Amino acid sequence: MGRHLVMYCLAPQTQSHPPHAEPAPGNPSTSQDNVKHENDEIDIQIRNVVCNYSLPLHIDLRKVALNSGNVTFDRDRGVLYKQKRNPQCHVKVYSSGNVYIVGCRSEEDCRRAARSVGRMIQRSMGLLNAKLRLRDYKICNVLATCRLPFGVKIEEMAAKYKEAQYEPELSVGLVWKYVDPKASLRIHTTGSITITGATSAEGVMRAIQMIYPIVQEFRCSLRHRVERTTGPRKRVAAEQLPAEFAIARRPRLKPIAHNEGEEDDPHNSAAFNPFDDEEELYDELM
Repeated sequence: MGRHLVMYCLAPQTQSHPPHAEPAPGNPSTSQDNVKHENDEIDIQIRNVVCNYSLPLHIDLRKVALNSGNVTFDRDRGVLYKQKRNPQCHVKVYSSGNVYIVGCRSEEDCRRAARSVGRMIQRSMGLLNAKLRLRDYKICNVLATCRLPFGVKIEEMAAKYKEAQYEPELSVGLVWKYVDPKASLRIHTTGSITITGATSAEGVMRAIQMIYPIVQEFRCSLRHRVERTTGPRKRVAAEQLPAEFAIARRPRLKPIAHNEGEEDDPHNSAAFNPFDDEEELYDELM
C-alpha cells in the first residue's frame, strides 16, 4: 500500500441571499452537492519513489549473483537486477558501486531498501567486518496522484496564466511547473493531478497547496462522475433495435449435399483446394 497524504479543502465564501429571497427553480440539491464536493478532502497517494546512492568499493557482480537470491546478472550491460518483496521494489546495481532503487511507495521504504541492498552486497563480498556506508544518498523523483473534488477548465486556465503549458495536440493535460518546490504537475479536466519531479512527500504537499487556489478559480461541475453512478449500460438485443439501426447480415452458404458413393468433383468450388498446385510444385523441386 502506498503512502496517503490528506489535504482538506474548504469551499469559498459565497454571497449570502437576501432574507426573503427564494431559491432558484430547478434541482434544490445542486448547491448542496457543490458545497459537499468542495468540502471533501483530497487524498494524495504516493505511487513511486526513486532513489540512488553509491558504495565506496568495486562490486564483483558475478560474485554477488552467485551468493544472492532472486537476482539477474546481465553481463553484456554490466548490471545486476534484483527484485525485492519487502519493501516491494526493483534494484539495479553497477560494478562501479552505483545503486538505483525504483518502485518504493514511501521514503521510509526507500531508505529500508537501500540499507538492505547495501547489507546484501557487503555479505556477498565477504566484508561483514568492514564498515560500509551509503554515499550520496538522495531521492531523485517522487510520483504522486490526487483527485480534486471538482473538474478544471484547463483551456481557460492556460489562456490566463503564462506558466501553464497546454498542447491539446500532444497531450490531454495541462502542465504546470514549480521551481520551489521542484515539481511538475499535469492537470486534467476531470480534476486528476499527477505530480512528478518532486524530491520529497513534503514537496508534493506544498505543490498541491500552491496549485489548489488557482485550479479552484476554474472549477466546473463533475458530470462524468454523476453518469458513472447511474450504473452500467444494458445491452440491447438486435431484435429490439429500430429499423434504421438494423445490420444487414450476409446469408450463410448452404453446404453442398453429396450422394452416397459419389466422389468429389475436382472442378467443384467446395472441393477445390487452392494449395494443390503448390504441393505439386514442391514435389517437383524435391
